[in-house]
Amino acid sequence: MNNRKTPIIRFKGFTDDWEQRKLGDFGFVAMCKRIFKDQTSENGDVPFYKIGTFGGEPDAYISRRLFEEYKRMYAYPEKGDILISASGSIGRTVEYMGEDAYYQDSNIVWLKHDKTIVNPFLKHLYEVIQWSGIEGSTIK
Repeated sequence: MNNRKTPIIRFKGFTDDWEQRKLGDFGFVAMCKRIFKDQTSENGDVPFYKIGTFGGEPDAYISRRLFEEYKRMYAYPEKGDILISASGSIGRTVEYMGEDAYYQDSNIVWLKHDKTIVNPFLKHLYEVIQWSGIEGSTIK
């Protein structure tokens, strides 16, 4: 951007200067409530995705009762939210399509935002960020 506050080419109807903003200006990082190993099983009602199975096939499940309780009481993604891995292979994304599933706390997160930013933009943003070289880091 080279300190320019307006682009060389403008879309029709846009005249204001660009504003540099942080994602934290639009919302906060959210995650599901912690699930303990003894609350999971190898088969069951609701898939539980851990960082190793995120974006693939689950190898653990939780009960319907626990899922409904935690979904009602704690943070849970909305349909269209972009889930992102925050450990291991940082930056891997999955769009939450509204299916019954639960996600490992602190390792799989999403931006709970005020809707002034659209999820397809977030997905694109996450895909162009250079995540390599930040292993051992945490998304803040």
